[in-house]
Amino acid sequence: MTIIFLVTFIGLMGFGIILPLFPFYAERMGASPEIITLTMAAFSLGQFVAAPLWGRLSDSIGRKPVLILTLLGSALSYVVLAYAPNLTVVILSRILSGLMAGNVSIAFAYVTDITDDSNRAAGLGKVSAALGLGFMTGPAIGGLLAGNNVENANYLLTAWAAAGINFLAMVAAIVFLKESLDAKKRKPFEGFSKIVELATFTPAKSILPLVSCGLIFYTAMSLMESIFPLWANKIFSYGPSHIGGVFFMLGSLGVIIQGGLIGRLTNLFGEKKLVQLAALSLMAGLILIGSATYAFSLWIGLFFFGCGTAMFNPSLSSLISKSANPTARGLYLGHYQAACSMGRIVGPSFSGVLYSNFHPPTPFYAGAIIAILVLILIANFSLRKMPKIIE
Repeated sequence: MTIIFLVTFIGLMGFGIILPLFPFYAERMGASPEIITLTMAAFSLGQFVAAPLWGRLSDSIGRKPVLILTLLGSALSYVVLAYAPNLTVVILSRILSGLMAGNVSIAFAYVTDITDDSNRAAGLGKVSAALGLGFMTGPAIGGLLAGNNVENANYLLTAWAAAGINFLAMVAAIVFLKESLDAKKRKPFEGFSKIVELATFTPAKSILPLVSCGLIFYTAMSLMESIFPLWANKIFSYGPSHIGGVFFMLGSLGVIIQGGLIGRLTNLFGEKKLVQLAALSLMAGLILIGSATYAFSLWIGLFFFGCGTAMFNPSLSSLISKSANPTARGLYLGHYQAACSMGRIVGPSFSGVLYSNFHPPTPFYAGAIIAILVLILIANFSLRKMPKIIE
């Protein structure tokens, strides 16, 4: 568990480094807010396509080889970003990075291989905490490397740092990570034509409500995240270092909740209620952020937003893993990650438009309204007579 924690942490730190300054990087190249958020959605487009493919492939050849391959590809994508001559190459580099970031589902599948129903939520919480820790330290490092002056930010150094960190994670996986999926439990590899068949991208009916929750929640969440740097710069004059500080706080909440509290919270409330609590916390945070006129109220809203995002992923991932056979967990979690990635495509696709053509906090309020659907879906799901494996 320690090694997958470290590999996941290092990989996400490399991803997080670029977050505080990427909107300003695209803005420097002449992109409007609508184009900036669409460019950010390009990353999730790649992740959406790749997550089920990596999950299905790992069910056949094991988790470790897929993690190594994707970490190498991620490092290369940041090298491309460092020397991108125009916005088109920037978008292509983000798509490549997204394709490689589909490996998040592999980390979750790895944990489900080495845990059982009694400790799975806690195990998934620890890996989610690694994501949060990487998401916490990466933007903070990126903000420091770039500086707080938008006009003179050091984008080249930051992109190279992201590439180096992903390469380090790859080396750590090669040297220290043990394969989690026993050969006897692997799904037969019948060629790449079977991996890319329609079934790979079609969630089973048993998890469709849960996958839909992931799509909706991440749409609401990314409506905020994709436009927040530009909004905070306009309203509070926040630069890359300030934005890095915001992501550091959000990541800290993730580490605290997912690394130490999620197991206790699961035992106390159960996964389904935690998903509902996560949605309510997200909604409260978005409303408070959108209405903030002072820094204090902004950070209170960010606190609720961070609590909601921290509780959601391990809780829903645990529910989905319990509905899958051992030979299909990678695929099912890949479906879930793909749905989350689709949310990260839909949200940014509209956030820039809402920000530019309506009141600046409109994306935040829209996200709060959309999140209501998560409450409805989970409530209906809880009332069904579920198979024993879901309880």
